[in-house]
Order: sequence, then structure tokens, then C-alpha cells
Amino acid sequence: MKRMFAFTLILGIASCGTIGIGSNHETMIYNNSSDTISASSDSGIFKIKPDSHLRIQSNNGIAISNLNENCPQPIVTRRPNGPAIFFDIFPGIIFGIVPIAIDAITNNLYRMPKSYTYSCVE
Repeated sequence: MKRMFAFTLILGIASCGTIGIGSNHETMIYNNSSDTISASSDSGIFKIKPDSHLRIQSNNGIAISNLNENCPQPIVTRRPNGPAIFFDIFPGIIFGIVPIAIDAITNNLYRMPKSYTYSCVE
């Protein structure tokens, strides 16, 4: 019984991007411009009014567009989930490729930023 508990505990630590640390797939977009912007992600297209904010779910990235051609059209990109990758390697190396495979399948090797502020001053 002790071996089973230890095995489960180590496996849990080893795939911590999924189980422990998790990843952030939600980004709070703040619109500090005078125009309504559109935020496009894999969960849909959302309109954000001036001086407001909206939480958007996305696994891959968020493209922000503005009808005003003088304003930037940025793409909010995801970044590697450093702590999860670290724990997938150490102590995850004990289980070989299993921990990193679990995190890759569940899309927890990357995370979106917690917030992003869009600004366009004319």
C-alpha cells in the first residue's frame, strides 16, 4: 500500500502542469483606448468597449484588432509554463516521457498571461 501511495504521489508531482501547478488559459484584456476592440481566440470573437475589460479563455493566443488603422493590432501569445516543465524533468525523469506527455496532451506546457492592457492614443 505504501508503494502505491508513493507511486501516485511521485506521478502527481511529475505531471504537475496538469495536476499541481496547472496553466493559465484565461487572460483579462483591458481596453484603455477610445475605440471598441475585437479580441479573437479559439473560444470565439469578443467585443470589448472602451475603458472596460473582459476575461477571455484561449489555449493558443488572442488576436486583438481595431477598426482604427492607426492603432496597433497585437497578438497576445502564450509562454512556456516554466515550473511545470521543470517538475516534468525533475523528478519526472523517473517516469521517462510520461509526465511531459501528460502535460503536452492536456496543453499545460504553455500558459497565457494573466492580463493584457491594450492602449491606442491618438
